[in-house]
Order: sequence, then structure tokens, then C-alpha cells
Amino acid sequence: MRPSNILKILTVSIFSMIIVNSWAQEKKSDTTTFFSLQFEYLSNYIYNGRADSLKSPYQITTASLHFANGVYSNLSANYLLTPGQHRFDFFELNVGYDYTLGKNISGQVYGAKYFYSGQTNLFNSDITSNIGGSFNIDLGGIQFNNELDVFFSSKADLQFTPGFEKTFSLDVADRKNWSFTPTIYAEISSLNYYESSITRRSLKGPRQPIASGVTSTTTLNSKGMKFLDLNFSIPLNYESKNVTFAFTPTYVMPFNKVSTTTINKTPTTTTSFDSTPFAEKNLTNQFYFQIGLGYKF
Repeated sequence: MRPSNILKILTVSIFSMIIVNSWAQEKKSDTTTFFSLQFEYLSNYIYNGRADSLKSPYQITTASLHFANGVYSNLSANYLLTPGQHRFDFFELNVGYDYTLGKNISGQVYGAKYFYSGQTNLFNSDITSNIGGSFNIDLGGIQFNNELDVFFSSKADLQFTPGFEKTFSLDVADRKNWSFTPTIYAEISSLNYYESSITRRSLKGPRQPIASGVTSTTTLNSKGMKFLDLNFSIPLNYESKNVTFAFTPTYVMPFNKVSTTTINKTPTTTTSFDSTPFAEKNLTNQFYFQIGLGYKF
């Protein structure tokens, strides 16, 4: 059996056991069923500490349905705002379950499916779906959070995201609540999606097919799990009975440059070249923010 298939089976089995076990746990008494709409602006698209050389801001519209038992689903439409490239660039469908284990442990299990425009320039656009879960521990005011995800493209990628956060809240009348949450997170991941994404582009443009008669193969020069970035953020949130507001400024420090080599073969020639993206060769710290308003029905 292929290693990628073993990984899928193990991951599905683990999360299935978590769901069965968590379903029987006592839910929070203030949990209710609700539908919500969220409208957000993202100043630049960052993935694993990496940004494209061309800035990619998005307007994001999300419709969500949360059930009282912890099950939820949401659909996000991501509209690209780069000058000259205005379009719905990708859609994201999520389903998941919030669980609690006792007083100090909480988390989620979830899955997502991605749908891309044929013109997208996203360097991770060969990722078609993912499944994952989080396991969060309250350490007496400081939250220790852990996320484990499996992303699927031509090969599976495993990503681990540990982090710490501390929430400071101010409760006032009429169920209004302001809070801010200093956080620090790390992202550790394999990078198989790099190979399939760069192969598809063949350094010619977004999702452009390889020329007829040419076989193109891209490989990572260093495989395995990599420590990719540290994220520092201070989300500011407001929530009343129906209205939510969120502003999340984030500073990202990328690590461990990822290099690739592409080999193009024709019936008569074989050529190889350094296909490492320009942005990867020139990694820099990034600042971006996300701001949004939501309404609960």
C-alpha cells in the first residue's frame, strides 16, 4: 500500500474516533443554532509565511450555519482585488464539529474542499482539499493550541501548527463583548504541493498546461517536514447579540527557503533548471491584516 494511502486511512480513523468520543461530551449551555454572514477584507494572501511577488488582496464573503450540537458548515467566496485581475479567484467549503472534553480541553475536527478559477495565480492552488483537527488546552488563562492537517494535491502534505494565545475580555451591558488575543503560532509542514503547482505552471503562467510533447517534472531539492514560519498577531474582536467585528493584524517571519528543480523532456532533449519561485528566493518578513463585519440571524 502506498504511504499516502496509509496516511489517509490513519488520519480518517483518528478523527473518526475523536468525533465519536466528542459527540458524547457535554456541550456549553450557551450554544445555540444560528446562521451568519461575514464580509471581510484581506490585505494580502499569505500561505506558510509565503506571499507571491504580486500583492493579492481579497474581499471574502462567508455564509455559515452553526448547530447547537457543535456541527457547522460554511462557504467562502474569495474575490481577488489585484488591479487588472478582479475576479472570484477561489471558493472554500468547510464542514466541521466543535467539541469539548471536560473544562480545559476543546477543539475541532473539520474538512475543506477548494474550488479555483482557471486563472488563479495562487502558488498553493493544486491543493484540492484537506482534513484536520485541533486539540486545545487551557493552561490557566493561557491557551495551548495544536492543529494537525492533511492537505491533498497530487501527493498528501502533513502540517502541524502549534501555538499559544491569551484572551483579554471586557464585558459590558446588552451582551456586548470586546476582546483582544495576543497569539504566536508556528507552521511546520511538508511541501509536496510545491512540486505539483510549479509543474503545472511550468513557469509560463497560472495553471497553464505543459506544451504538447513536453514532459515536465518538478522536485523539491530538500524533502520532509520544514519549519516554515512564525506568526505574531493580536486579533481584536467585538461581539453583540447579532453583530460581530474583527480586526486581525499579523506579522509573519518565514524560515527555510524552499528550492525546486524542474526537468523538461522532449523526444530529443532534456533540460533542467532552477524553478524556485522569485518570491521564495527573496523571502522577507510580511505584515498583513484582515478586517470584517458579521451578522448573526
